[in-house]
Amino acid sequence: MKAHLNLKWFIGVLLISLSPLVLGQEKSEPNLSDKLHTEYKANGIEQSLKMYEELNSDKSYTGFEEPLNVLGYTLMLEDQDLDAAKMVFEAQIAEYNDQANPYDSYADLLLEMGNKEEAKKNLKKSVDLAEKGETDLDQQIFGASKAKLAKLDNKHRVFEFLDGKSDVDITRYDNDKIANKNKLYSTASYDESGNILTLNFTNQNDEVVWKRIVVYDAIEDQYDMAFLNTSDPLGISMSHIKVKDLGNNKTELIESYVDRKGKEHKMKHEIMKNDGAVEWVVFEQAEDSNNWEKVMVQNFSKSK
Repeated sequence: MKAHLNLKWFIGVLLISLSPLVLGQEKSEPNLSDKLHTEYKANGIEQSLKMYEELNSDKSYTGFEEPLNVLGYTLMLEDQDLDAAKMVFEAQIAEYNDQANPYDSYADLLLEMGNKEEAKKNLKKSVDLAEKGETDLDQQIFGASKAKLAKLDNKHRVFEFLDGKSDVDITRYDNDKIANKNKLYSTASYDESGNILTLNFTNQNDEVVWKRIVVYDAIEDQYDMAFLNTSDPLGISMSHIKVKDLGNNKTELIESYVDRKGKEHKMKHEIMKNDGAVEWVVFEQAEDSNNWEKVMVQNFSKSK
């Protein structure tokens, strides 16, 4: 699970971004989390938790810098004592069960332990609480927990079936009649993190004619796409895509975008997958109507 979620990288970035807050706190008050960790080293986690009960006079929740939160991550990442970290994160939930972050932190531990399903339950609890909250911390946790859930559900790789090289036969339609046909070649790949899909369409001279870059937006539960057409002098076009699984290897996409005159447009895509081949039908919403007009069919077949 570590390889898929890059948990230690994510936490490292988070701690770096919070370092001014942490350093500020260290200057103004004793570092309770360090005392707790020293006690753990000397006498074990149970004695460390007893010390916390004795010394923690301020019951207000301090978020990422909460002593139990810091101790839990230290035990998990530095000491690699997952059982002790579990006790600490469970204690944090027991004390602050109305806060989102303790559930998000506990989910990180559960993922480290390989317990994906329990992690998802805690992330959903975190999202529910954070969504109701009004603080900056709630907003941060809401985004972080949503992103982890999306990663666990593999939503960032919904277009994985395009991965690799394909021959693409394209048929364009005008008023439901064939206007022209063309053949291109596609190459699709994800970046090392598995989050960003790049899709290049090339002609027979191996020149790129279209490029699509797709990233999943966990907050809006949609895909943001940048489209580049080498024959368009106006540069990049942006659109947003909602995905719906219709079952039986069929997927529906609703794409929306605003043109350069400020007018909103919608496109519907119907994707049918069959033994490695893909039929991708594109419809455009008729002007001043809810009807859909077929404008293009793309047939993908894996290159030999």
